[in-house]
Order: sequence, then structure tokens, then C-alpha cells
Amino acid sequence: MGREPAFRIVRWELKVLYIVVAWIVGYALADLLRRLDAAEIVIGIVSLILDIVAFVIAVRIFRGRGEPIDPPRAWWRMTGWRPLSRRLGVVFGALAAFSLVCVVGESVGAVAANGAAFGWLGLTVQSGVLCLLYLNSAAQMTRLGIVKPERLRPTIRLT
Repeated sequence: MGREPAFRIVRWELKVLYIVVAWIVGYALADLLRRLDAAEIVIGIVSLILDIVAFVIAVRIFRGRGEPIDPPRAWWRMTGWRPLSRRLGVVFGALAAFSLVCVVGESVGAVAANGAAFGWLGLTVQSGVLCLLYLNSAAQMTRLGIVKPERLRPTIRLT
């Protein structure tokens, strides 16, 4: 009796679908909490937790083309290949910097009292952590010599 194969998402279209569904679920949950008159800070914390859970699941089940499917990824590995980890690290770093500027633009009192300011602060922390995780992933792959296979796409012939 063998082990069941692990659930993995390899095709980019299904990865995009996963991200869109996770975003819709987060938006719907936040809207539901607003209709129930929940405080903005509660909505922000719930949204932050949902985002973290969605990212953790995605990192565990997404696989890059050419990456081994069945074995689990190392805890530090965020993507299949170094270039994508580096690019996503830079994107999340830029997002963290932008949201930090928005937080600093608010007054200190407004950050404590304003739900929108708390949202910017949460986005800053979340983006900063993701930036560090993705850049660490790229650095670890470089250190271990994990490289993307040269040719992952099939040759297209027009005959």
C-alpha cells in the first residue's frame, strides 16, 4: 500500500485561479464582517490571518515546471526557481515601502484610531515579511546551487 500522491498545482492558469479565489474569499469575509458591524481592526486582523493561510497553502502546493512534484518543499523554499523568488521579493519589498510611506503619511493618532491606517500598517508588515521570505528563498537556492533547467518549454514547430 503506497502513499497517495500529494495535491500539487503546476499549471499557471490554476495558480492564478487559486489566487483569485483566495482574494474573493478574503473580500467576501471582510464584507460580511463589515455588515455584522465588526471593528475595522478585527477585520484587518482576520484579513491578515486569511492572507497568511492562503500564502502558506500556495507555497506548499504550487510547483514550478520541472520541479519535483511529490516530495514536500524545504520550509524556506517559496518558489520553484531562484529568478521568480528574487522577482517576487523585489515586488513585495516595493509594496512594503509604498505602504510604509502611506502609514507615515498618517498622523500617529490616526494610526491608532483609523482602521484604514491599520490596514496600511498590516500591509506593510505582511509585504515586508513576504519580501524577506522570497529573498531568503532566492539566496538559499543560490547557496545550494539549485538552478532552473535550461529548457522547460517544448520546442514549437510551425510545419
